[in-house]
Parts: sequence; structure tokens; C-alpha cells
Amino acid sequence: MGSRAGNSMGGALRKGADSGRGAFKAGSQFYAVPERRLLRGIALRDIDCPDGKGLISADSFVPVRQWLERKKTERAAARQRAGARVKAIHAGRYDLIRPLQKIGLQEEMDRCFDRYLILCRETAAACALPWQEALSLLRVQEYTGQVRRGYFVEGLSGAQFIRKKDFESVTAMLLHPKEELLWVNAAEPLQPFGKILAHDKEKAFLNVPGTAAAFYKGRLVALFERQGKALRVFDETNLKETLCRFSESYRQGRIFPGKKRIAVTDYPKEAESALTESGFMREGGKFVLYR
Repeated sequence: MGSRAGNSMGGALRKGADSGRGAFKAGSQFYAVPERRLLRGIALRDIDCPDGKGLISADSFVPVRQWLERKKTERAAARQRAGARVKAIHAGRYDLIRPLQKIGLQEEMDRCFDRYLILCRETAAACALPWQEALSLLRVQEYTGQVRRGYFVEGLSGAQFIRKKDFESVTAMLLHPKEELLWVNAAEPLQPFGKILAHDKEKAFLNVPGTAAAFYKGRLVALFERQGKALRVFDETNLKETLCRFSESYRQGRIFPGKKRIAVTDYPKEAESALTESGFMREGGKFVLYR
């Protein structure tokens, strides 16, 4: 930090806890904090009191641990005390915890609409939105014409709502989905299956980073599981294009970015030619793709 920030910090220390708190509120963030003077006045003096917790944040727990063990440190040798002091000084930044501003129900609903376009029990749960409270407000908004109710997506339960301004575009997208083939990681937050939509029994998969799923027009067509060791195919219509798109995504680092090679050992026999044509090399009884 510059000398001006350092001087203001020193002044805060000389004036005690109130000035220290003022420096935090003014937006100061700093690295070297003499915790025995500033932190004692601000938060650590109340560390045993539940009401005194959570006043400041730090990049490290080192100063807090040292404060809790201060009596033991005071009895330690001079060299150990000096080492502890150096660790505390270089432990990172400190800042005042600023409480989050509570938002209203309507704003929470708008955020859910922005994320999923359709507001229902499942999408509300994904956004931590109280569904019964939201449903009461949605019924009023349906009456006033702000939202439209319907059954738009199979697999989502109960009433489903779309904002009036989004209704035409969303229903058109559902009736005529974009002809796009897309590979995504199964753990991707907006990948819906196993989260807001239940898995089909024959197409169930784990939502873990080691699984990649291919979707065409919003439907699951293929899976790579176990870090790419197993290939499952649900639609052979465009299998070559599906695997070529996987090879492209993998080499660009969008799928399995931490793996330098993928060795497919479990695959359907009808996928062999498509694997070869999409860039996989046959090595013994497996197909290998290098980045």
C-alpha cells in the first residue's frame, strides 16, 4: 500500500478501536496489521461472545489462532514470539464484514426468471426462493397480466409461470428448439438433469466433473463417464458429428481441462468407426484422444 494508506492506518492505531473501526468503514484494506492493538479493540476482545463474532474478515486464520493461544505465546521464547509476530504480519488482508442488503421477494423472483425463464417449484428451490410466498404473488400477477401460467416443460411439477415479456420467445424456443449440438460438464450449474429435472431411468448419470453430456435440441444424446473411460450413446443419428464436437471441445479445454489424454475402454461396438473418424486413435482395445 502507499504511504498515505500506511499513515492513516497508523493514526487509526493510535486512536484505538473506534478509529480502527472507522478506518475499516472508510474502505481500508491492509496487509500488516498490529493485531494486538487494532484487532483487540475491534473484534478479538469479544471472540468468546457470540455477538462479537463475524465483525471482520481476514485472508488467514493465523492471527486469530495466535490470539486464542496468546497466553501460551507470551510464555514462549523470544525467537518463537518473533516468529509468531512475523507470521501474523504477513498473514494477509483484513476488512470489515459488511452485511448483505436484504432484497425483496419480487427481486428474488426476477432473478429466478432471469436465470431459468420459467418459475416453478423446482426452479424456485434452485434459487432458494420461498415457493409458497412466490406462488401467492404470482397468482396476483397472473390476474393482472404480468405473468402467464401453463405447463410448458415436461418433468417440472405443478404450476409454471413465464413473464409476459418473455412468453412469446420462450414458447417459440420450446416449440422450435435451436438445432445445436452442445457438450457440457455434468456438474455445470445450468445443466438441468438431476437438478431441476429428474433423470430418465435409462439415461441417468452422476452430476460430477468426471461426466460430460451431449445435448441436441435440448435432448441428451451421448455421455462420456468416468473421466472419459466410458461412452454411452442414446441417439446414433448424428454420432460422428457428436464425437467430432466432443474432440473439438476437449482440445479447446472446455471438457476435461485437466486431462492430457482420454482413453475410452467401454464403448458400444457401433461407435467404433465414429470414434476413429472424430480423431480418436485405436491403441489395443481402447480409443485414445490426445490434447
